[in-house]
Amino acid sequence: MFQDIGVSKDLIDQYRTYCEKNKLDDIVDFSVMVLSSNSWPFSAPPNFVLSPELKRTFDCFTNFYTQQHNGRKLTWLHQHSKGDIQTLYTKPKYILHVSTYQMVVLLLFNKSASWTVERMQDETQIKIDLFLQVLCGLLKSKLIICPEINDDEIDEELKETDIKMHHNILVAEDFKSKKIKINLNVPLKSVEQKDIEGLHRTIDEDRKMVIQAAIVRTMKARQTLKHALLMQEVIQQLSSRFKPKIPVIKKCIDILIEKEYLERQSNEKDVLRYLA
Repeated sequence: MFQDIGVSKDLIDQYRTYCEKNKLDDIVDFSVMVLSSNSWPFSAPPNFVLSPELKRTFDCFTNFYTQQHNGRKLTWLHQHSKGDIQTLYTKPKYILHVSTYQMVVLLLFNKSASWTVERMQDETQIKIDLFLQVLCGLLKSKLIICPEINDDEIDEELKETDIKMHHNILVAEDFKSKKIKINLNVPLKSVEQKDIEGLHRTIDEDRKMVIQAAIVRTMKARQTLKHALLMQEVIQQLSSRFKPKIPVIKKCIDILIEKEYLERQSNEKDVLRYLA
């Protein structure tokens, strides 16, 4: 084990020389520990999508390592990684010590000033239970805000289940802290299977409400519409947020018929009419 640590230090020195030689000046300054899987029995990492700002750096190191050690495979343990990022939109500028998951979420705001929770999770592909923990922690830090949740509700009692997939997340441009260096990197708790199932149920119910709202908007505007065309319009409307499944859309249409928002035309069963 100690040999791995010593070798890793030498490897980083070689990598920095490699970067200078190849003029790789657009990568992130980082250090890495390359450990033998036999000596360090870490669990397999969850899949997720690295932000472009980080991906080039990891790809460069992988290329360097495979050139040095042909036949070896690197497995990145991002769940154990951390780093520093700086806020450029605040005065003063703060240095945030964050996990890789937190970093990937915060770097999304370089692409857009506002995201729905659904889009953020889809963009990062972090497992939903881990993602909501990360988001919950960042909301508590006040670095980001959610207009749908009152400020007085965002405290230590805020739970992952309080965050809905349709909620909007924005950067807190007026963020202030007494500390210039802020440590946000806290261990993620292990989530019980029953809690994961509960989260998925919450997400499913949340999506059904969004689908029903899209159906009502469409039918209110169109008044009458063929069943197949309605499903097409709903899919098109929601495609930027998530991909609604056809059986779920059909179920939502049936629910709205039961609630008497819609009805089927008596002479054309494949045509729906708006009632409410």
